[in-house]
Amino acid sequence: MVHSQVCQDALRRVDKAYQKFFDDVKSKKAGQSIKVGYPRLKRFDQYKSFTFPQVWMTVRDRKTGIGKRQEIVKLRPITAFDGGKVRFAKLFLPGLGALKIRMHRDLEWDNAKTVTVKRTSSGHWQVSISVESPLTPLLSQKGNRTGVDVGLIKEIAISDGSYTEHPKFLRQSEHNLKKKQQSLSKKQKGSVNYAKHKRVLAKAHEHVAKQREDFLHKLSLWLVVTYAHIAFEKLNIAAMVSNPHFAKAILDAGWGTLIRFVTYKSIKLRGNHTVRVNPAYTSQDCCQCGYRVPKALADRVHECPQCGLQLCRDTNAARVIEKRAEGQWAAQADKAGSHKVGTEHPELVPLHVEPTPVEMGASAAPAVAVSPVVEARKPRLKPHLSRG
Repeated sequence: MVHSQVCQDALRRVDKAYQKFFDDVKSKKAGQSIKVGYPRLKRFDQYKSFTFPQVWMTVRDRKTGIGKRQEIVKLRPITAFDGGKVRFAKLFLPGLGALKIRMHRDLEWDNAKTVTVKRTSSGHWQVSISVESPLTPLLSQKGNRTGVDVGLIKEIAISDGSYTEHPKFLRQSEHNLKKKQQSLSKKQKGSVNYAKHKRVLAKAHEHVAKQREDFLHKLSLWLVVTYAHIAFEKLNIAAMVSNPHFAKAILDAGWGTLIRFVTYKSIKLRGNHTVRVNPAYTSQDCCQCGYRVPKALADRVHECPQCGLQLCRDTNAARVIEKRAEGQWAAQADKAGSHKVGTEHPELVPLHVEPTPVEMGASAAPAVAVSPVVEARKPRLKPHLSRG
């Protein structure tokens, strides 16, 4: 038996698909270069989630007319461990019964809005509960400003000279993925062995995706805690991945995911929005005098013949991004006012570490390498000699 609200949500998904199709057709006729695809029905194995769009509802008594709040979906804690946090709970879904779930964090069940049950490609089940809660920033709106340049050699380069290297999780796991894919290709489609090896391959891909997501979560939190105002380039990533030479590396870097993580964490922790600037010539313009110095992708050092500045190419781009964002930051400050939102928590501020200058090449400026962040409150900075 399928609950009526689950069927209603399925119809909403179909309606959204057709509305997007009609909007794409209009945009195509208006001259935009976009790909238009007619909605297709999903097979059973492709439909991987269903949603209860309403957790609470008000039921009125026919005689008295008094409204009473009732649960459609019920959540009951089972055990609690140190600190009073619930670790396991039972989720009662209409038509399905009780499901034992592991709680990753505490939530205010009275403010729950939707419950989504999802099956991953590897066969694991997850439950996502959306909760409405007031926005209470924990950090001050005021603080350091920085521009962030994303790249393929360095995941990010910051305007103060520090950077984080690209971990290349997909590249490290390619050999393992290739072996599993070859094993799957030798199985007969539709057989039990094919389904078994398909789940094994999906689990390997999920491991890489979780590695990347974990790294980007820690890196984005470190950025938001360290800098109050952050600027990125307004990149058209969808168009950039059309280049077959860089598509895999760009998707493995997860630029869009990093910017999304930084954006919502900045709003949540500080009440500030990130800034997106025009990416044109950020790698070629000099951050000191503005003179445009053409460079090839192989040129990793910025050498300005106008003012004599010698700097890492990525750090120069980050400083150009920071300069271009100054006007938007000023507009945000005028709109928000000079008051602080929330209170400062010193324990969330990372320890101040003096950067150690190291040479990146024969004539390059000092730089600092930020190792993959383990904790947001204690980022580890270590010198690193680049290959030049």
